[in-house]
Amino acid sequence: MYTFGDDHAALERLRLVAAAYRPVSRAFLATNAPRRVGVALDLGCGPAFSTELVDEVCAPKELVGIDASPDFLGVARARMPGAEFETHDVTSTPLPRAPADLVYARLLLAHLGDPLGTVEAWRSQLAPGGILLIEDLEGIDAPRGPLRIYDEVSSSIVRQAGGLMYAGAVLAALGGQCRPVTVSAPTAARIYLFNVRRWIEDPMNPIPRDRLRQLELELSALVRHDVGATVSWVVRQIALSA
Repeated sequence: MYTFGDDHAALERLRLVAAAYRPVSRAFLATNAPRRVGVALDLGCGPAFSTELVDEVCAPKELVGIDASPDFLGVARARMPGAEFETHDVTSTPLPRAPADLVYARLLLAHLGDPLGTVEAWRSQLAPGGILLIEDLEGIDAPRGPLRIYDEVSSSIVRQAGGLMYAGAVLAALGGQCRPVTVSAPTAARIYLFNVRRWIEDPMNPIPRDRLRQLELELSALVRHDVGATVSWVVRQIALSA
């Protein structure tokens, strides 16, 4: 299950994240995707921001977004009526419509318990000559203060949910390259606030409410005042053949 929710606030947060990642992800797809793509699977597609990018860059004959959230998939179907969307647990194989010429997963492995094992399972779903493309977080370069505190809190929450926020580091043995996705401090703070406010309202969240409310105040101040700082999300990009 996606650690950061699938409600309207999560949708808006993912919209901002997708915009930030778009140049780096687009270049990755354009460089590594097969020249001709019959079937493409977008794993953990959510509301289809990544699916839309796969369609734009790779123009597959058949495009299938896969996610466990019916709410996100409802949004995805409305946004991309020409694509197909399947409700499915991405850790369970066979994947819908496999074998595929292209399997793409962006920022997904952090929310799963066994990144390396999951990658091998996905790789088994490729058609001959197919490519598995993965983008996952390796680390974050943030200035001291609320932006860095958020990273610590977020990493703790992902870990308690059974995931590993910096899954890219675990995948280093598979090779690939790291690329920075750099945004302004106000943009990062705006994205982070969606999660902080969600955690404040979550009765099951173990982080003290006072700490989260203070973090909310400090991030809100960054949204209003550009201090000239930036945050870089360092993403590991890996291309694996069948």
